[in-house]
Amino acid sequence: MRPRDLVYDRLKQRILLNALAPETALTELGLAQELGASQGTVREALLRLQEDGLVTRSGHRGTTVTPLDAEAAIEILALRRQIEQRGALRAAARIDAAGLAALADLQRRMDGAAAAGEAYRLIELDVAFHMTIFRAAGLGALEPILNRCMLHTHRHKLWAPRHNRPLAETAARHRPILTALKQGGEALAAALGQHLDTIVDLAPERIAS
Repeated sequence: MRPRDLVYDRLKQRILLNALAPETALTELGLAQELGASQGTVREALLRLQEDGLVTRSGHRGTTVTPLDAEAAIEILALRRQIEQRGALRAAARIDAAGLAALADLQRRMDGAAAAGEAYRLIELDVAFHMTIFRAAGLGALEPILNRCMLHTHRHKLWAPRHNRPLAETAARHRPILTALKQGGEALAAALGQHLDTIVDLAPERIAS
């Protein structure tokens, strides 16, 4: 892995797992010294993290980890639900044998990551699983938005202890999606809706439809 990718991945992992708490101030010099990288490499990583919505960069205030807010999390989850369900109606008709095989492999790898206790690896594979389905819909302009929604949802879930569940259960929750995909767009949209509605512990009346 290239140094710039390694620094980006290490910082992304720490933010997603909340080892870097929301609103933590980050400095290029401090991170460069800590990670043994150049300031230029750190700056590039922070710019990528800004594109992911994981940090906020301001000229005079520097860089901070994006804050977490329960109300914002509800709105982001509702947006993610809308995007994925709309995509499902197209994806089910367009996905090919290679796509199905890739999803089955991702499911196996999620099971393996869960068994090994690799929480961050499971997040990466979860994102890859959902994005593989969505890419089949051919709605490329929405992919960066969906990616940001997914990353924020994972942060919020891990930040609030009541949302936590065993990793094996998290991995297994994707099997009904794969089954529904083979049954058509309506079934897939319904399965994704059920999956997303139960990612975090929200009262039913707070979940947008």
